[in-house]
This record gives sequence, C-alpha cells and structure tokens, in this order.
Amino acid sequence: MRVIRVGTRKSQLARIQTESVVAMLKALNPGLQFEIIAMTTTGDKILDTALSKIGEKSLFTKELEHALKMNVVDLVVHSLKDLPTVLPPGLTIGAICKRENPCDAVVFHSKFVGKTLETLPERSVVGTSSLRRAAQLQRKYPHLEFKSIHWG
Repeated sequence: MRVIRVGTRKSQLARIQTESVVAMLKALNPGLQFEIIAMTTTGDKILDTALSKIGEKSLFTKELEHALKMNVVDLVVHSLKDLPTVLPPGLTIGAICKRENPCDAVVFHSKFVGKTLETLPERSVVGTSSLRRAAQLQRKYPHLEFKSIHWG
C-alpha cells in the first residue's frame, strides 16, 4: 500500500489544517495511507522580530518546498496567506480547500464592555502581531490606532 507523505509546519494551526486536508483526501481515497511530516521553517524560528522586517520571502514555505523538490514529501499543506505571490519553478497549487470561519478573536479591556471595533473611541489602540491584519483593520476602522505586538 502506498503511503502519501504530507509536509506541514510544526505549529498547532498548521497541524490542524493538515489533518483536515488528510481527512478529506482519505474520504476521497479510502485505500491510501498518509504520513504527516512536520517541519520547522525559518518563520517558525524567528520569535523576536516582526516578520515584515526580515525582508526575506517564503519564511513559512521554503523548507517545505525544498522537501517537496527533494521527494522527502509528496505534497505540502500551507495557509494561502503564507504562500509567496509567485511559486518556485516546478511547483503548483494543487487544490484550495473551502475556507473555514475566518473570524479572529478580539479581546477588550473591561471598560469597553459592549463595544465593537466600530464603536471604540477615536484613537483607541489595538494591538496585533500581524501586519496584514493591521492593514485590513486600519482600512476599515481609520479612527483606531494600530500597534505591533510580538510574542515570545
């Protein structure tokens, strides 16, 4: 029996996404076996600097793409947001799964109970570790101020 080797990042979210894809593939191909191979990527190792300041492309994909090209894995699962706009030669997107609920969580100070981002006072500060998310929110809520936060 052929075993399909599936590459993924070691993060919890990446593992959940990969297990979901593997479940869909198993449903379509009950006779196949799958082995999930988790890898650490450059982006996973950088915990003290905003990724937007690194200046390097493919922070979360380079190692997985290399494993794919070297036949260490047969396919990889990525979040579409992590993919570069141009894929390396010889690689292609094989499928895009239906998106799950895209909502993020917002945590408010208790003095803002009952408020929404739309109803927060002018120049209220919102922290996020995602440059992409800050840009999206700034466009929708120009009355708010966005600050970068870093974990680690």
